Amino acid sequence: MESYNLPSFPSEYSSIHICLFSNVTNSAEIKKRLVQAAITQGEEGDQLRREVDFGFLEADVLVSKEHLLTSIMTTLLYAFPSSSNASLSARNSTAPGPIPNLDPLTISESPESQVRFEPKTRTHNLHSELLLSLSPNNNITDSIRRHGISDKTTNLVIVKITDGQQTPENVYSSIMNIVEGELVNLDKIEEVTDWAKVDKIYKLSELNSLKSSNPDVLSKKRTAVVSAVGVKNVM
Repeated sequence: MESYNLPSFPSEYSSIHICLFSNVTNSAEIKKRLVQAAITQGEEGDQLRREVDFGFLEADVLVSKEHLLTSIMTTLLYAFPSSSNASLSARNSTAPGPIPNLDPLTISESPESQVRFEPKTRTHNLHSELLLSLSPNNNITDSIRRHGISDKTTNLVIVKITDGQQTPENVYSSIMNIVEGELVNLDKIEEVTDWAKVDKIYKLSELNSLKSSNPDVLSKKRTAVVSAVGVKNVM
């Protein structure tokens, strides 16, 4: 599991934890738990929602770790626009160019981080907002269908956006109570990418006709996808 600290954002949402699993065998069960948590009322529903309060992402349509980290950053910048100026300044000071260097994903402290903010979202929470940030359009249903967990998901990314009070060990323990699969290095995202699906989602098929080597074409595709996600909320 990889963990990041983003002190420029409100403390309640300043810690990010990410796991990549392969050979997941209980995706259908996880999806049922998500549906049950969404429809159950009262204290029981609150407890069910706490148990599955993560972002569940289809890893097959992620093209790189940078793709994932960029989507997390754009989600937080949209949710907390008052933090955007300080965050963008910190990013640009270390990584000039259109695509920021997000490794390590750590931003310097800002005065705004001491103020309590409620996230601005178009979906139920920041974890579902992450799915929307990955989508090339603003159709919530479409983003869940394409980027969220399905009954057939075998490669799964789990993201937890939380406060610094939860230790990585506690977060990891909670994740392992949900998923049945093999934890692998996050850098292996590129090895599980389903380019047929990615081409369709991000409309990249015309790049396949380029007279270039396959690695060069894939590099161009990755750049196009990360760029699309990075600029989505500022267009």
